[in-house]
Formats: sequence, structure tokens, C-alpha cells
Amino acid sequence: MRSATEPSATRDLQLGKLQAGLKEVLRTNAFWRARLHDVRGWDDFERLPLTEKSELVADQASHAPFGTNLTYPLERYVRMHQTSGSSGDRPLRWLDTAESWAWWERIWAEHVYGAAGVTAADRIFFAFSFGPFIGFWSAFGGAQRLGALCISGGAMTSEQRVRNMIDLGATVLMSTPTYALRLADVASDLAVNLPAGSVRTTIHAGEPGASIPSTRAAIEAAYSASCFDHTGMTELGPTGFSCSARDGVHLVESEFIFEVSDDGELIATNLGRWGMPLIRYRTGDRVVASRSPCSCGSPFLKLAGGIQGRVDDMLTVRGVNLFPSQVEDIVRRYPEVTEFVIASGTLPRSELKARRIVRVDL
Repeated sequence: MRSATEPSATRDLQLGKLQAGLKEVLRTNAFWRARLHDVRGWDDFERLPLTEKSELVADQASHAPFGTNLTYPLERYVRMHQTSGSSGDRPLRWLDTAESWAWWERIWAEHVYGAAGVTAADRIFFAFSFGPFIGFWSAFGGAQRLGALCISGGAMTSEQRVRNMIDLGATVLMSTPTYALRLADVASDLAVNLPAGSVRTTIHAGEPGASIPSTRAAIEAAYSASCFDHTGMTELGPTGFSCSARDGVHLVESEFIFEVSDDGELIATNLGRWGMPLIRYRTGDRVVASRSPCSCGSPFLKLAGGIQGRVDDMLTVRGVNLFPSQVEDIVRRYPEVTEFVIASGTLPRSELKARRIVRVDL
């Protein structure tokens, strides 16, 4: 395990927050009381066990519906969200107190929006369903905290979202990277000139696309806007943001402790979500961390190129290891490609042709 070593002032801040939060966790949280011990220094911290998602899933299955990772009585919590379950696992339900939700919103307002130049003068369009998946819920709250005009795009078709963005003069778009490109495709079909519209900034999460050069370039060309990335997890919190350099993602080290395993997996501990905390959590994200100075002036650790991929997503093709994001970077260089599928076997071409999807056989 390699520590993502921070400046000493940041390390002192992190240790102080950790020690303060752990006092109550060790006293009342059944899940962590059985796993943790007092942390008097960094040596103690590094002896704490790593936490696997499978342990959290098993705990919630055995102690439905929320598991034993609860520091407070249920009456103290004000929000419930859950993971998408896209990896095939049972979705995790996650609770927030008013204090931890304010922590989410503050990170969005100060770090994610701040780095992207979003202010109270902006009109932010959220192209998101607003279901139980946390998605852009915290981004919406952070925008309210910032004082910006928040425009919900829930329960709309793609055509309705395009027209609303134009009609309401949205200046910022929040969506997944692929959906931003889908909206651009719909706008083209509607003869709507998106580059001539008011959107000047797009911020994306849920996929690595906004840190993939060709995908980012495609989004920027489609909207004539600057494209930014954001990283985070339902169960962990809002971990990072891309800056004006847009060549990676800065990790919010004032609110998390980050480590990188020997095989490049990001390990994280949140420091502001004590009602349902995570300690030394294996994110499953493969990263390349850098302490090189950034032109934006941020002192935070940077993940070069954002998240490289999921640890379990790596493919070996003819003896070469690669991630889906690397394939995307190549495919997105061709503007005629709107959607594509990476296939290790045979897929029917008729359906793909009907949906204008390019098939990439490995």
C-alpha cells in the first residue's frame, strides 16, 4: 500500500477529523466497533483493515434494510439513497444525517462548482431522473447552497430536455458524458443549434468520459462549452473534481484520506459522514496518482487522466491489458460515432444497425 502523501498541514487536519469522528463511531456503531480501534497516529490508522463492498452488502442483507453501520438512531437520518446495482451486486442503501448532507453540498459548492467556475449567476440544468440513486441529488443541493438557479430535468424525454435547456437559457449542464452526447444528437435531429445556445459549462459524473480526451472534445464541440469531470460514490461521497487544466481529477484531501494500493486501486476514508462512515474503503477504481504541481494552483493530489477504469473491468486482448476507457478514447475520435458496444463475443448486427450503434470486436 502506497500512501498518497499530503503536505503535513493536510495530514494533521485529516488525523484530527478522523480522531474526532471515531470517538462516537467506536462507541455506538456496531459495524465498526467490531473492526476498529483507537487511532493515535498514522501507524495505528495503517493497521486498520481494508473494507470491501461485499462486506457492506452482506451486512445489509443480514440486518435489513440498512445494516449495522449506523452511528445514530434512525430518527437522526434525513435522506436515503442507494447504489445503482450496475455491477450486478445487490444495491446498497445509504443514509445521511442533516450534517452529512450539508457536507455533501458544501463539497459540491466549494470544490466541484468552484473549480468549474460556476457561480450564483448560473442556471444549472440537471438532466437526471431524480430516482433513489444519488446521482446529481447532491449536485442539486450544492447548487442551491451556491445560490444558482436549479432546473430539474426529471421525468422528461430527451427532446423536452433539449428544448428546456434552450428555452430557459441554461448555462450549465449536469449529466453523464454519454447522455450529454445523446442530447446533442437529439438536438441535431431537432435542428437545434446547441453551440449557439447559452450552455458554457458541462459537468459530468457516473462514467469516466469527461476525463477521456476524445470524449471531452466531442462534448465541448457539441455545446461550445468547457467540459469538467467529477468523481464520487453513493456510499463514499463526492471525492474529486477536474480543474481548469482538465487533465485529471483532484481529490478532495481536506475531506477524505486517500491511499493507493500496489496495484493502483484507490482506497478512501471519508471524514464528514459520521452517521454512516467508511474507513479504508476499496473503491474498485484503478488510478495513477500524481503530486506534480498543477497550473490551477490546487494543492490536492491529482489522478492523471481521471479514473483509468474499474479494477474488475480490465480486459486482456491478445496479451495486452486495456480498459474500456482506452477503447472509448479511440472510438470517440470519429464524430460519426454516437454509440458503441465493446463485445468479446458475437452480437446481432441488425439491432445495432437499427440503433446506429458501432460494434467494436476485440
